[in-house]
This record gives sequence, C-alpha cells and structure tokens, in this order.
Amino acid sequence: MKKILIGSGIFAGLLAMGGAVGSYYVYHRISSTIGGFAQLAKVPELERSVRNRSPYQPPRSGELTREQVERYLRVEQAIRASLGARAQDMQQKYRSLLAKKEATAVDLPDLVAAYGDLAKAYLEAKRVQVRALNQAGFSLDEYRWIRRQSYAALGLPMMDLDIAQMVKDARAGRQTAPPVGPMTVGPSGPEANQELVKAHRKELEDYAGLAFFGL
Repeated sequence: MKKILIGSGIFAGLLAMGGAVGSYYVYHRISSTIGGFAQLAKVPELERSVRNRSPYQPPRSGELTREQVERYLRVEQAIRASLGARAQDMQQKYRSLLAKKEATAVDLPDLVAAYGDLAKAYLEAKRVQVRALNQAGFSLDEYRWIRRQSYAALGLPMMDLDIAQMVKDARAGRQTAPPVGPMTVGPSGPEANQELVKAHRKELEDYAGLAFFGL
C-alpha cells in the first residue's frame, strides 16, 4: 500500500506541472498506470549509492571542460547500452512531447504512461547510471550541471525530471514543484561551451531522451 501511495504522489506531482488536478479526463487516462510507479520508490535508495556526495560548485564562468563532457558521455553510453531498444522508446517519447508547441495537461497521460511502461527498465538503467557515476568519480550535482550546460549550449529543449525528488516529496506528503525550466530553442550559455559540444552534437542528440528522464 505504501508503494502505491508513493506512486500516487508522483502522479500528483506530474499533474501539478500542468495545473491539471481535478481534471477527470487526465485522471481517467492515467489511473490505470499508477501501479507502475511502485517500482520507482527504489530510486532514492539507488541514488544514495553514488559515492561522491560532495556539493558541486560550478565555475563562475559556467564553462565546461573537455574532460567533463567526455566523462559525461561515457556514463550516457553505458546507460544506453544497458537499455537496448528501450533507449529508443524513451527517445521517441521525448521527441513526441517536444513536437507539440506547448505541453499541456492533456499531454500528461502519455508522459505518465512512459514511466509506467518503462519502470522496470528505468530502474536497471538507474543502477547502471550509479555504477558509471562512481567509475567516473561524478557526484549527481556535477553530472546534472554538465547535462544542463551541454544541452543549453546545443540549444536543445530539456526538461529534467527528478524522479528521486518526486518519490521523496510523495513520502513526505509534499506536492512536487514543477520540474521545468524554459524549454527554449537556441544555443545559450558561454560561447566556449557551444564550441566544445559541437563535436558531440550527434551523441548528445541521441541521449536527449535519457537526459529528459533524468538518466
């Protein structure tokens, strides 16, 4: 029962993204997927296995290093390899959401279903991510900062969903804040970053679906 309640809490957090609480249409389409979230209750525990727990202080310049980008890509390569065809499923769901001019509450059932359908694969990918982060010496903070900076430099829209935080909020009875920033198109950030990521555009585009799902 506790796991189901956690799943419902994540569901409520996703609804908050579109201000859709109380929408019968959205609820009706999503209700059958709630149980699929139970497995995601393990995500915070998995993330606690990341050995580097140090807070990451980004440089004032906001500039990435070549070594950071290369380490980041090695982690993504490991995750993609572990997911196999499921990685393409995530990429397709990400692209279909971005194909819309503006995501609304009506789009949430597909987003929720993505988690419900992929929960088992997601957990395995999270385990692989944690192992790869430890091998690369990353903290979650640094990893996520590199991800944000890299995609901003490419100008790819990115909405980083923090599943672990959603689970923690559900356990504490809190409503999850909308995990979104401006989904703008167009390179931004330091010019040095934009030059650095050019050589890795294809790889980063291929991994965008994973990044969207917090992997």
